[in-house]
This record gives sequence, structure tokens and C-alpha cells, in this order.
Amino acid sequence: MRENAMSKLKLGIIGAGLIGKTHIRTALKIPDFEVVGVADPDPAALAIAGEYSLKRYKSHQELLAAVKPDAVIVATPNKLHVPVGIDCARAGAHLFVEKPISESVEAANQLNAEAHKAGVIVQVGHHRRHYKRTKEARRIVQGGEIGELVGVTGIWASLKPDAYFNVTWRTQPGGGPVLINLIHEIDNLRFICGEIIEVIARNSNQRRGYAVEDTSAAILTLANGALGTVFTTDSAATPWNIEMGIGENPNYPMTAENSWFFMGSNGSLSFPNLILWSYRDPSLRGWESPLAPQPVPIFEHNPYLEELKHFQAVIEGREEPLISGVDGTRTLAVTLAILESSKTGKAIKVLI
Repeated sequence: MRENAMSKLKLGIIGAGLIGKTHIRTALKIPDFEVVGVADPDPAALAIAGEYSLKRYKSHQELLAAVKPDAVIVATPNKLHVPVGIDCARAGAHLFVEKPISESVEAANQLNAEAHKAGVIVQVGHHRRHYKRTKEARRIVQGGEIGELVGVTGIWASLKPDAYFNVTWRTQPGGGPVLINLIHEIDNLRFICGEIIEVIARNSNQRRGYAVEDTSAAILTLANGALGTVFTTDSAATPWNIEMGIGENPNYPMTAENSWFFMGSNGSLSFPNLILWSYRDPSLRGWESPLAPQPVPIFEHNPYLEELKHFQAVIEGREEPLISGVDGTRTLAVTLAILESSKTGKAIKVLI
């Protein structure tokens, strides 16, 4: 807990790429935050700091030494999350780490251990947990409104343009839709339904022929006995992904289409539009009995703003973390198991 919760929280931002810029603009909207500096070795990336008259640093070490922030946002390339995060933890700064928390479970565990030793919190940037509709889906599924969960099926499918792959790392292992896009879906699934204990998957790079997958299909076993399937590709023209379904990114056209379906013994739920299907007469169950759709009203808010407000509340001890470092590591473990299963052809037990 921060000693003086009445003063502004001194926030440093490390990494000024695409998501880093989003966090800079979001943090500046929160009156209780004082953005004390932005660090990035790329002068072009740091231009945004100049736009807002923020202090600029070439490295996270310089930022830590100069301004001694209460907390930092780590929005660097994935491979730097752990070494940068450990430096920040040892400097006494609370950590908001963009997803994935790390490139490996072992490294993520190391970061969590260092943070625990230093007495700082770790929050992971799986922002979709902060949508009201995600929390409502969790309440409906875990609260039994659709009966016992039998199964869930989901799709994340979109067509990334050729220019997207002009960045070399996106054509190499780790740069495909499993770790970039599917990891968000896995985290939402864990949050809504509970733990995933086993996966079996097949990946393909047939569409583009790069060294990384462009398509993945997985079967998931949940701890509560339900089964799930998820199909992922960045090489098909479809309206079925959450970004377009919600209209999350203004650069992508909104489709308002569902891409996840939760199926229970008494009813079902589609997501993200939250249409709850249940029997018109609950005493008459079976395929001859009519089901009726009921929209669940949701007034949405900005999840990036909510996750940073939550970060402050966790630091000050007012809230429990919605996605801690340990929780984010579990999401990573499931996602990496999908990659491992696709290589070995075997079902993978998810262990941490």
C-alpha cells in the first residue's frame, strides 16, 4: 500500500510504441496520476512525450534514477517485460505489465518472485477483463443462469494486411496470432468460465508460409468438466472477432457480431453482444421446447481507463487485483501449451 494515498501517484511509462501511446494518453486523463516520464530508446517513439511536455528518457534505468516513480507501466517488446520489470521492482515501483507478462512461464515466475520480495504489486494488461460486458458474462456463467456449463466455442478470425508483416518479428515464432491475439481470448475464457487444465491443438502456416502460425485450432478441457473449442487465424476475411464485435479500435470497422458462445444445461449466452437464451417455460426443457432470446443491457466504458484506475486502487489497498502477475502467468501457460501441443501432437496438461 502506498504511504500517502492522498498525493498524486508518480507514474513512469516505459515503452512508447502503439500500446504505450494508448497508456500515455489514458494516464493523462486521470487526475490522481502524475506522469513523471516516458522512456524509450527510439527518438521517434518518444515524440509523443514532446506532444504532452513530458520528460523523456532513453532507458528505463535513467527514468528510475531521475524521477523515482511510485509505479510504472511496462509496454516494451515482450522479451523485455521481465528484465525491465525486475529492475523496476527492485527500485520499489509497482508494476503494470502489458500482456503477455513474459515469453515463458519460468521468466514470469521470476518476475512475480522479485515483485513479492520487493513488496510491490504486479498487474497484467489484459484490458478486456475490465469491460462491463465481460464481468456480466462471468456473473451469468458462474452464477448458474445458463445451468451447468457444458461447453464453449469461440472464434478470433481476421485478415491482417500484407503490410503488417513488413515488421520482421511478426513472421517469426512468437509473432503469430496465438501469442498476439488468442492470448486475450484465453484470458477472457479463464475469467468467465474458470481454469483450463488441458489443451490439444493444431497450428498451420499454410496460408502465408512464414515460420510462424497463421491459423490455430484448439480443444480445451476446463476444470469444471466443460469442453471448449477455439479457432484462431489472421489470414481469413471474417467479422468474427471481439475487436470488431465491440468496436474497440476505431481503426477497425465495427460489425457487432458475436464470436463466443457459452452453452449450459438450461440456456446459452452469446458474447460480446450478451444475448441470453433460455426456455420460455422453465418447466418444459428439451429440443421441442422453445427458447427465447433476452438481451442483457450494458452501458460500456473505456477498459484502458478502468484498468489504470484499478491499478491505482490496488496500489492503495482499496481493491484486490483483477489480474495479478500470478493470474497473468496462468493465462500465458495455457497459451504456450497450445503452441507446445501443436508441435508435439499431444495433449498438454497445464501446470504452473
